[in-house]
Amino acid sequence: MVIFRNYIDLSMSMRLNCSAGDKSMIKRKINITVILSVLLIVLFVPALLFPQTVHLEGQFFEYATYYVSSFDIQTGSSDVQLFRFRLYSDSYPVYTKIWFRASMLSPALGVNTPAVFVELETDPFLLQADLVIDNRDLSAQMTTLYDMASPPNPVSVRANILEIINPSEFEALLSSIITSGRLADGEYTFEIKVYSGPDENNLTLSDQDSRTIIVQTPNTINLESPGGALADTSENILYTTYPVFNWYSQSCAGCENYIRVAEFKKDIHSSLEEAIEDETSLPFDQSQGWEPIGSFTSFQYPLSGARPLEYGKIYVWQVKQTLSTTAGTEEILSPIWAFKIADMGSGPSAPLALPPIVQLLQQTIGEDQFNTLFGPGSPLQGFTPTGKFTINGVNVDESSITYIVNQIMNQNLTIVNIEVED
Repeated sequence: MVIFRNYIDLSMSMRLNCSAGDKSMIKRKINITVILSVLLIVLFVPALLFPQTVHLEGQFFEYATYYVSSFDIQTGSSDVQLFRFRLYSDSYPVYTKIWFRASMLSPALGVNTPAVFVELETDPFLLQADLVIDNRDLSAQMTTLYDMASPPNPVSVRANILEIINPSEFEALLSSIITSGRLADGEYTFEIKVYSGPDENNLTLSDQDSRTIIVQTPNTINLESPGGALADTSENILYTTYPVFNWYSQSCAGCENYIRVAEFKKDIHSSLEEAIEDETSLPFDQSQGWEPIGSFTSFQYPLSGARPLEYGKIYVWQVKQTLSTTAGTEEILSPIWAFKIADMGSGPSAPLALPPIVQLLQQTIGEDQFNTLFGPGSPLQGFTPTGKFTINGVNVDESSITYIVNQIMNQNLTIVNIEVED
């Protein structure tokens, strides 16, 4: 605006003392100057509005267990993917550098304030296009990456160790590492920052990201029902061929549960292990070995996709949990329990078998409430499902009802009230 005002003032003063021809020439010069000024604004204002800043786009990866063997204490490098981000800028070329830190907090080991495990910072490097960077690319050794230009440009990235864990300062941690080979349970925080600017000596913080992960490594799976020791099958009798299996295990990030059920044949199997390793009733496909059930800790024997369980026979079952660690996938196996399904023809006192969906309700709402609703003299005595189910007025199949009831059993849903309609 100052440029325009100065030229307009000049034009007015010169008009008083110049001829018509001179005034025309001056006016053309003013017009040219105004056009040049506008071009300068067009060229330089975007640089002011969109400074050279580098941003992050990506994520951190979560594991159930972090093993020390996954990190090189000498160079700070890791062969495990902790994060992957794309660096991008509003304009190129631009100088940038990356800072990364991993720290932990473990009251169980007496580490009550965040302790740095590794802290790295790269030297400034020139970015001419988007660049994908992985923590596995950062170490104290020179690394050449290639950006996303066409053709790609080589980018030299060198990381410097700013701080590294000192085992002498963490004897309890070191003892845990030596014993188990992994870092103790606790809170792990991963942070990344990116600095950028027009030159390598003028960099400012332009973006950052962090993730705190609570690590509580599961170590056991406790079976709860049904069954127990093989010798106690006379006391672990079920009156349903669609039992609900329950167990307890610590929850963990990325953990998956699996189950398998097999018949115990007295004339063939000498142990529970032999039976569970033999032909399985669940999964039906023998090549699977295990039936995946997600993160649930309760599971009803399915109505389809498995061999039907039979009255009067003994069965064994086991649960497996897989967890993702920085050293790969690990497995935890539960004990093997046995149970017997009652022989419904063994006498008049044997209880009548309930329909599968009613059995599931019995497991879910408890024996007392179930007897109030379905027992002798109750509103639903002798109730038999018609096979037609609705949720909020929408027709659904039995598997949808089973899924919701299992959600209730796993405490992901809560029963507010129960109403019986005629």
